[in-house]
Amino acid sequence: MSKTSSTLIARARQVLPFVGMALLLAYFLSSTDLPAVWKALQTADITRFSLVVVGVTLAVWVYDSLCLVWLVRRTLGHRGKPGGGTFAEIAPVKAVSYVLNIVNYHAASLGMAFLVGRRKGVPFLEAAGAFAVLSYLDLLAVAGMAVLGLLVDPTVVSANHGLHEWIQAVAATLFALAVLSLVLLQSGWQVPWLVRLRQVSVLRPLSALGPTAMLQGLLLRVGLVLAYTVATVLIMQAFGMQPQWGRMLVAMPILTVVGTVPISVSGIGTTQVLMRVLYAPFVVSGAPGPVIDAFSSAMIVGYIVVRVVLAAPFLRKITAELRGAPGIR
Repeated sequence: MSKTSSTLIARARQVLPFVGMALLLAYFLSSTDLPAVWKALQTADITRFSLVVVGVTLAVWVYDSLCLVWLVRRTLGHRGKPGGGTFAEIAPVKAVSYVLNIVNYHAASLGMAFLVGRRKGVPFLEAAGAFAVLSYLDLLAVAGMAVLGLLVDPTVVSANHGLHEWIQAVAATLFALAVLSLVLLQSGWQVPWLVRLRQVSVLRPLSALGPTAMLQGLLLRVGLVLAYTVATVLIMQAFGMQPQWGRMLVAMPILTVVGTVPISVSGIGTTQVLMRVLYAPFVVSGAPGPVIDAFSSAMIVGYIVVRVVLAAPFLRKITAELRGAPGIR
């Protein structure tokens, strides 16, 4: 691939989320009753909403930073230079990643991998592999929650049998890959080709985790998804909605995955349209559409604003560190 083609693809990836957001927002705005949305915002308990958004953002920042400390110590602690993985070092990086996360979840993950890898003195691919492990654990966590939700309330997707089958297929695939990685990469088998495979930079972090550590990581990430689920329930109640736990355990994983697809900024439009379908049964008074649109818009914008404020004190230092890196200006 030529340099020109690579540049065009890179620019397209940067522009796509904004184009996607514009198109989705155009549809979103044209298909909703704006006066009714405004009325739903006026009748919501804004004080409760604000307290939940600020509280959960701060709590998740601390919790997620601790998860990253665990990840770095488990996968990269024995590699490169000492340090680089304490809470004081990780927390500012996580805060600043929220700014990148507004545009693209994966860009935020790669940005954190670059900084942590540089501090630890390990190859970028190895650091990226470590953060890929976290993303993989997140996928396992949301898949497990979706399956649990279907067991708790099988009627959640009864009107859409295809969605039920899709959730089961994705969950089964992820769990099969988890078992495969445990057998091939994290077992004690000393077959020559397996030993070489475990030493590949991008796979080395996953190989460093044993079954017990994988379970620990999975439980940590389930805790994170559950925290967001509880926060979403509290925000729904501030808008007069009455959520059901079985449906939430299925809906949250679906919305989490859709929100990370890089076709919109912060999942604006994609998740909002999907929420109209998944959350409609929670609206007990009035038309579901405007209430859900008011709830989803307030929640997304609220999280963005609080995260930017949280990142602000650390932006200058982290940006200076990035500018000081070879090849980055």
